Amino acid sequence: MKISIIGGGPGGLYFALLTKKSRPDFDITVYEQNKPDDTFGFGVVFSDATLDEFFSADPDSYELIRDKFAYWDDIVVSYQGERLICGGNGFAGCSRLTLLQILQQRCEEVGVKIEYETLIDVSNLKEQFSDSDIIVAADGINSAIREQNADAFGRTIEFRPNKFTWLGSTKPLDAFTFFFKETEHGIIVAHTYQYEEGVSTWVIECQGDTWVKCGFDHMSEEESARYLEKVFEEELEGHPLIINRSIWRNFPRVACENWSVDNIVIMGDAKASAHWSIGSGTKLAMECAIGLSEAVLKNTENVQAAFKEYDNLRRTPVEIIQHNADVSLRWFEHMDRYWGREKMQFALMVMARAKSITWDELKVRDPEFLEAVETEYYERQSRNTEFDCRETRPTPMFTPLKLRDMTVDNRVVMSPMAQYCATDGVPDDWHFVHYTSRAIGGVGLMFTEMTCPSSDSRITDLCTGLWNDEQEAAWKRIVDFVHAQSRTKFCLQLGHAGRKGSTKAPSAEGVDLPLESGGWPI
Repeated sequence: MKISIIGGGPGGLYFALLTKKSRPDFDITVYEQNKPDDTFGFGVVFSDATLDEFFSADPDSYELIRDKFAYWDDIVVSYQGERLICGGNGFAGCSRLTLLQILQQRCEEVGVKIEYETLIDVSNLKEQFSDSDIIVAADGINSAIREQNADAFGRTIEFRPNKFTWLGSTKPLDAFTFFFKETEHGIIVAHTYQYEEGVSTWVIECQGDTWVKCGFDHMSEEESARYLEKVFEEELEGHPLIINRSIWRNFPRVACENWSVDNIVIMGDAKASAHWSIGSGTKLAMECAIGLSEAVLKNTENVQAAFKEYDNLRRTPVEIIQHNADVSLRWFEHMDRYWGREKMQFALMVMARAKSITWDELKVRDPEFLEAVETEYYERQSRNTEFDCRETRPTPMFTPLKLRDMTVDNRVVMSPMAQYCATDGVPDDWHFVHYTSRAIGGVGLMFTEMTCPSSDSRITDLCTGLWNDEQEAAWKRIVDFVHAQSRTKFCLQLGHAGRKGSTKAPSAEGVDLPLESGGWPI
């Protein structure tokens, strides 16, 4: 098999290495537009779990990389003069250039050909590589190959509003540290970590209006770095910020419906970008290299089957990581909302911003950190409400909440869930079981599904209603049982379908399809 890989980043090199190592008879060439010692960016980050996967895929490169790692266990949130530490996280960083050089070395050892300083004209890609069985587009987040075939790949790009710039520093760091600084123009945050002795990465981010007010839109790279040195003067402790194509950018959120077109397959940031605030770009590229290599090696006689298997192996993990990254980036886009919160509350928000770390996981990682979070919460609750849980400490989820004159026993809320199984708007035994069982389970507050105040305000003829005595009686039966057998508070969600009305039930027919007969005016 002949494989041509366009792009000599970590993903492209790792795929070449793994595939050639298993099949020395394959003809594999990597085409890289830069020199072997060129790199843009500073350090890369991996979690312990990712390192385990690299060890399984290629122990030799793992051992070479491991010798260059800077390890840390703590994440530090520097906020309003406080250094707030959460341990037990398990990360390692290394220089991006070092990683590339190690992968280049391993590729050469197993017989992969690497053509440096080679710029590919994507307009005649297939003609240039007409004898290639597979063309791998590993040419990065701005992939020219992807853009040339954007419609076929089903590519979408969304540029997010925050501005960021990637810098380095000689400032040593003992942990992955978020430095939050409040300036006269808004909040600026530095995402920082040491990736080798004497060098650290500083990714600096701010909201768009803050960026304009600071005047970054009129500054050169050098001027911008010197300005930021003043902002983070206390944190840098006299160390400079280092530039390397450190231009201010908006993050492009890239996704592709299809990961292959004919014999072209995309990987890494070219197919899906994950915001750097969760440190997963290089991880995703290298994990997808593992998946693509496994798929190709398993389907050497059928390229399309290999591509399908690659998609099956990696689609869900990529979408999960991308979703977590999306949630994380949105937190930073609105970080001004959280400014002024108490210190442990803010630190918890930073740690849990991607919604991928649970309360229980934090308790395992660093019980002292979570104990401090809870202690601060109980103190705040005691000051601001009539409830004092400082002695019982039931965990914040199970503390009471007051809404005007109504006390809810805990913070567990059951959201409205449309059932689409009422008859003439009347809730039946299904609804009785659905609501009463959740109440007996102890949920503090429970919402009905959307319930309509008139027959012509329904979405479908299977929606619940409350416009006649029969419906009232059926709801009363459910509500009386909930109040008699539990302390759950019960809310009714009123709704009106508007233009969405007079449609078929989605479970049977599909969503928002109009009734063919028996409909009503909307």
